Amino acid sequence: MSKKSTNNELNPYDIDRLAKISPKVKISVLKFWIVGASFYFGVYGLPLRFGFLDRMVVLWLILVLMFEYVGFTIIYWMHNEDVNTKKYLPHEVNRKSILCILATGLYVLIIMILVHFFIDTWVKIGLPTFGKISSESGIDPITYGLVFLFFDYLWIKARYIIKKLKNKGLQK
Repeated sequence: MSKKSTNNELNPYDIDRLAKISPKVKISVLKFWIVGASFYFGVYGLPLRFGFLDRMVVLWLILVLMFEYVGFTIIYWMHNEDVNTKKYLPHEVNRKSILCILATGLYVLIIMILVHFFIDTWVKIGLPTFGKISSESGIDPITYGLVFLFFDYLWIKARYIIKKLKNKGLQK
């Protein structure tokens, strides 16, 4: 005796459950996860004999590769006629050229420098980070990911404003 489902019931096997979440939230979670995971493996994953600069170079390499080959690829896949997800990309360089990975490297380097100075100032002031609260370390993947996401947001907004002003100037 099977019970027929009505339109009012929720289908647990519906494949469009994530369709109700806005692309902005999905992309933010994706970027946060990429930065947090990269920080965890790039900074905490290295032995103690590696210094700060070594860890930052490894983190930079991991972030560039993760953004270029995982994050931006997923953002491109999410793009369709109804939802423009390409506006969440940090640059508009052709993905099939080597300049794309260089542009991503420059973007990640600039954001990493901003995040470093922001968090360093934050800790010097004496404000707590998630790492300080949970394990007495100054920095952790959650704090690093959130601050990176903040500067990424500012980068995307600045890119949007510059593009809008550029288009406005071309129309005159």
